Amino acid sequence: MKIILPWLAVILLAAGTPGNCQSTKTMLSGESAAVSTTRNNCYSLLYQLLEEQKDVSILRFIKPEQSDLKNLVKKIAANSATGAALLEELARKDPSIKLDDIRLPPGEVSTRDAMASTKEKELLGQTGDTFELTLLLTQTEALSYAWHLAKVAGENEPQPERAHALVGLSEDMQTLNQAVFVMLLSKSELSATNSIIMRVAPTPTNSAQTGRVLMIDPSSMPVAGGTATLIIGALQRADGVYLGDYTIKVSPYFFKNEKGRLAIVVSDESLTKLNQGKAAAIIGTATTSGIGGRSRHIDATATPTNINRGRLKLWFMSGSREMVFEPAYHFAGNGAAEGLAQSF
Repeated sequence: MKIILPWLAVILLAAGTPGNCQSTKTMLSGESAAVSTTRNNCYSLLYQLLEEQKDVSILRFIKPEQSDLKNLVKKIAANSATGAALLEELARKDPSIKLDDIRLPPGEVSTRDAMASTKEKELLGQTGDTFELTLLLTQTEALSYAWHLAKVAGENEPQPERAHALVGLSEDMQTLNQAVFVMLLSKSELSATNSIIMRVAPTPTNSAQTGRVLMIDPSSMPVAGGTATLIIGALQRADGVYLGDYTIKVSPYFFKNEKGRLAIVVSDESLTKLNQGKAAAIIGTATTSGIGGRSRHIDATATPTNINRGRLKLWFMSGSREMVFEPAYHFAGNGAAEGLAQSF
């Protein structure tokens, strides 16, 4: 039976589509056609996402010992069902609210569907920690889009009561997003610890890089009036996830500096592609250090120049700005991690 991954196809519809859901100021009396279009587009994307998110067929693949994960996914599904019902009620009372105004080109929809299908197959082929981490990473994307879609829909809603309801929905999605990140971080750390202590997993032979440390060079990009530099420590792989520390230094605005923990999912299949000289798309999260640390989703493309080296294009959102870094990378022996950690 085909598994339904409710968040995958829809989050890809919402992602990377400039102009589909842009924030505007709260509407004045006499709603303009342009703002009405933006509002309905946001309502539609949000409704489709929540409708898919409330499907809990993924739960049958979560084992009993993963009860914390199952409970969180159930909560996400229940909140999504409530949110979808809210939008249906708003549309029932006001025919001007449209829930089918997606407005994406056919080619774009087909491409995102193909990407969602690929991720679905990856999850079906994974077990244990790798399955948990990939599922949690996928949920961070879905909940982040739901959070921001509800926020922007509220900003474009002329009726105060409806706008207030959308703010509440946005806050619910934000809270769930934070809960997923907390669980993701704890499971990433546990996975790495268990891998180091138990040493039970043999190194696959289909990729030369699997058991090696990933080293990423510092990389910079211009920001308003200054430069942002991304520095990543040695990343060690455990159960398909590269884990390590990162720092972002913003010059001359040192008060914008941040540091934290990086988790990048790179499957054996992706490593094999790199080993064959093919580019591979990867995803991850960066979680800032300290109390109240925030997490952000990261996308990246790795393009090898040979079996040991290549270049990354890595991007993520910081507020409303897209940050793009293009560092070089190489694989090294495990001894490199200790030396770099001492100087990081």
